[in-house]
Amino acid sequence: MAIAKTIEPDQDHTHPVVELRVRATPDQLSVLRALAATVAIHEDFDLDSIADIKLAMDEICTQLIVRATPGAVLVCRLQYLDDTLRVDVSSTTTSVDSLGERSFAWHVLNALTDSVDLKQEPDPATTGFVTTMEFTKVKNGLSL
Repeated sequence: MAIAKTIEPDQDHTHPVVELRVRATPDQLSVLRALAATVAIHEDFDLDSIADIKLAMDEICTQLIVRATPGAVLVCRLQYLDDTLRVDVSSTTTSVDSLGERSFAWHVLNALTDSVDLKQEPDPATTGFVTTMEFTKVKNGLSL
């Protein structure tokens, strides 16, 4: 079951962050795509950009889900600021592996978005790693 969004108290409330936490399971992908599309529609992205955002969200979440530890949660954060939608998705994964620049998924994300980034750190609470993938999409193809 999905848990609602939050806005961090120390953040600028004129540019809120939408956060959604869901089980790291494939049946949650449609919810995550819908969330990304809704935010993009609300911020007046064009239809092609909305499709790219949905596909990028699907790709990132799929990559994390297949690597997630049992019982892991996906934490998705979306923020629109300065004509750019920033999306980051985190989960606890089983190992540091080939999510990097040479993977097919990375090439797909580069084609769909304006930037993509990956961070992995050991998770002190488990034997896994906290893995965060982030992408940005600029509205109407404006340059960063």
